[in-house]
Amino acid sequence: MAEARHTEAVWDDALAESYARETADTNRRRLRVLAPLMLCVHAAHVAFFATTGVARARLSAEVLEWRDLLALTHAVMLPLLALITVLVYTRFGARTWRWLGPATGALYLLHGAWVAGVDQLVSTNISVYVGYCFGVAVVTPLSPRVAIASYAAGAALLLGSLMRFQHDAHARLTNFPTCLTLTVFCIAFAWHLHVSRRREFGQRAIIDRQRDELSALNAGLEQRVREQVQEIVARADEVDRLNAQLQAQVRARSVELSVALARLAEKRSSNGRLTPGLVLADRFVVADLIGSGGMGAVYAGRDQTTGARVAIKVIQAGSSDQLDAMRRFIREVSAATAVAHPAVVRILHLDVSDDGMLFQAQELVEGKTLTRYLAREWRAAEAARLGAVICDALAAAHAHGVVHRDVKPDNIMLVPAAPGLKLLDFGIAKLYDAFASSGGPSTRVRTVIGTPGYMAPEQLDAIDVSDRADVYAVGVILHQLLTGRLPTDSPSGARPLEPALGYAVARCLVREPRARPSAEALGAELRAFADAHGAPPLETLAALPLDGDVPAPVTTTPARRGNTPA
Repeated sequence: MAEARHTEAVWDDALAESYARETADTNRRRLRVLAPLMLCVHAAHVAFFATTGVARARLSAEVLEWRDLLALTHAVMLPLLALITVLVYTRFGARTWRWLGPATGALYLLHGAWVAGVDQLVSTNISVYVGYCFGVAVVTPLSPRVAIASYAAGAALLLGSLMRFQHDAHARLTNFPTCLTLTVFCIAFAWHLHVSRRREFGQRAIIDRQRDELSALNAGLEQRVREQVQEIVARADEVDRLNAQLQAQVRARSVELSVALARLAEKRSSNGRLTPGLVLADRFVVADLIGSGGMGAVYAGRDQTTGARVAIKVIQAGSSDQLDAMRRFIREVSAATAVAHPAVVRILHLDVSDDGMLFQAQELVEGKTLTRYLAREWRAAEAARLGAVICDALAAAHAHGVVHRDVKPDNIMLVPAAPGLKLLDFGIAKLYDAFASSGGPSTRVRTVIGTPGYMAPEQLDAIDVSDRADVYAVGVILHQLLTGRLPTDSPSGARPLEPALGYAVARCLVREPRARPSAEALGAELRAFADAHGAPPLETLAALPLDGDVPAPVTTTPARRGNTPA
């Protein structure tokens, strides 16, 4: 009942018009099938009931009159059905189809009533009319008013036919109440079918409206999503623009710093340490000391502009030679700012403090160095995935003429966010090398700085290095992950080298730099191997716990000991 009331509540002129059009279209489709068929049926009846020649002499007067009247009745239907057939296959306005169905139904009610009346010449039942009544009610949707008019006309014609053709008074009296009862029942039946069709149409209309509303809502949501995506893209473009401006500012600042360093060369800091709470460049707030070494120290800090945590590297010149090294470092950093890769730590600022210390602010990365993962047994696919990401970062740097020179596990930070690692300390090894050899003419002897096991032969020979030195270091790291040892260590107790990657590692470790692959080519090769062998994303490895882990922040620049630069 509530559903019916809801249907009635939304029934308006537009819905009534739509229902009328659908009913007319339903009648038209049915008549397209039934009209030609009934045309054939009526033609067959004419041929069957037409009586000529000798057959007429053998029939009684009543039977002969019955057959002639039926033949005439069906003959009259032939042109009417032909006209209906033409109409249903011809293009007319919508109003034509609205009256054609009900008119055809009324025509057949009258036809059935007349045939049932003619049958009274040879019979006393009106079963033919009963069939016509129910057939019209089911096949032709009639509105209540049309049903009342049509069935009343059919009943009147049937009663008149009974009076005309049925000579038995008892049979007439028997059929009169049957005819009236049948008429009332068929009107009620047609009315019920009409209400059911109307309710079903109303429910479908509600569903269609709700679907349209839902489609409109979805369209609105899609539009909002598109707008939000466009806004995000616009903001991302703005961030990229700001980053480009930042990089340009860092490069421009490097020129100014060269002049500033010359003025501050004679100004020394008593201990090279920063006090927590100190603000550098009116932007970066110094926090706790993270690590220190021969060149200076590394502090955690906060960027007051963005609120992000940063790492602040402080380098102090103690001599004119070290001052020259700092100038070269400024040029290195200026070039490194052009490297935009998610696996390369982003440099935010480069400046000189009031007391003559060079400091660099960069994003603070929390994770674990690769050194802590060397003890685990690496699958070949995992090692290939790690090497591919390192090579991607190096290829981005090499494309801008930047060579890392100190690729080793301590400078590779595994992080739980894509792409899974951060490559640290571009240019630091070169700066530290200059610092270590700047003690004066008597001490300027070439010293091996860093971890010799990861250095290319040309680095150990004090030859100017190219980007292939970084590729050599990647080969060493892959060899160590796959065998558990450095290439220069004793092979006793080592794991066998994975054959599938052995050739790639061997090409990285050749002595001649030009014979080594580029970082880009090696990265593509390693990535294809990792994908083919189902290696997981690298960031999933950083999320794995290690034995003896103690939760503690790990920064972009680990504390260094001995000859390892800070």
